[in-house]
Amino acid sequence: WYQRRVREAVVSTQSTGGLRPDARETYDYRNIQIEFGSRWGHAEVVLGNTRVMARVSAQIEKPPVTRPMEGSLLFFVYFSPMSSAKFSGNRTDFSTVVTRLLERTIKETRVIDTESLCIVSGEKVINLRVDLNLLDFAGNVIDACCIAAMSALSHFRRPDFVVNGEEVTVFTEKERDPIPLSVLHIPITCTIGFAGEKILVDPSDDEESVMDGFVSIATNTHHEICYIYMGGGVTLTPALVSKCCEISSLKTQEISAQITSCLEADAATRKVSPENASKPSAISSISLQEKMDKLLVEDLTSIREKMETDDQVESAQYGSITIRYIDETDTVDTVTGVGTVKEKKDQTPTKLAAIQKTPEKESFPGF
Repeated sequence: WYQRRVREAVVSTQSTGGLRPDARETYDYRNIQIEFGSRWGHAEVVLGNTRVMARVSAQIEKPPVTRPMEGSLLFFVYFSPMSSAKFSGNRTDFSTVVTRLLERTIKETRVIDTESLCIVSGEKVINLRVDLNLLDFAGNVIDACCIAAMSALSHFRRPDFVVNGEEVTVFTEKERDPIPLSVLHIPITCTIGFAGEKILVDPSDDEESVMDGFVSIATNTHHEICYIYMGGGVTLTPALVSKCCEISSLKTQEISAQITSCLEADAATRKVSPENASKPSAISSISLQEKMDKLLVEDLTSIREKMETDDQVESAQYGSITIRYIDETDTVDTVTGVGTVKEKKDQTPTKLAAIQKTPEKESFPGF
């Protein structure tokens, strides 16, 4: 009964040119939110109420004999039973379909330059693994997983390494900045459902329950078709397929621009000032100098109070510093590195001077 009412609402509203049941136009996507974690390669995508979390990890392993100079890229999709009652376990038939679709869309279209992952030919390569977990299900899992996978791969950084003969040195993130992957293009899938003669772009879970079939078209920013997957028993005419390809190309441009803007925003939050990054000791030196100046002022104040109580004392020694009473007409000669003061005993001292006797350099370990 519920599905029949939903189907009647979908067909009737679109036949009269109205909005879809969730107040969207025919070709509108639901709201897309992309967030990145604190670790490289962690991304979370929310498409409407569908939530997918992606995580990219790297492992150094020995390559197969057939491809000794290339790394690998593997996808693992898990549908949690908590996301929907439709999924009884992590591995379902539909998760296998989504995994295969991602492999054909991203891996087989050479999105990642796998040759750049080679460390030593035939000995060591970097293998990438992409884990996608469905947290909340509200329709159109294919597009949500594809957006999450591309966002995580674009955000991931691999460790830097140096090969010296047979010795391979892999640097940690603290030793050297990690290097981003070589992403050649960004394909995005666009799923379009069909209910009778009506088109449903980005179908929700209610619309998926009543649609006759769907088509997922993967295109990149260069307007190239990467992959087409059809599900259900719907028959498509060449004109309808061409129209769906045009819709997919337009949506790919919009989603790719959003991914790029989110990556730039994340990079801005992680960015460190070049001056502070190149001179980390400058900050510590300045703070140390400020603390030393503050202590020196306090010590000079105490010496001045002592000198004021004794009229016979006109100077005092403080380490390598000589403290004297001088007035505005007195001069200080520091050319030779020795401070001298022309004293005038008949005048009242008006100023306290600290004169460096010898320009000694002190070293502070760690700065």
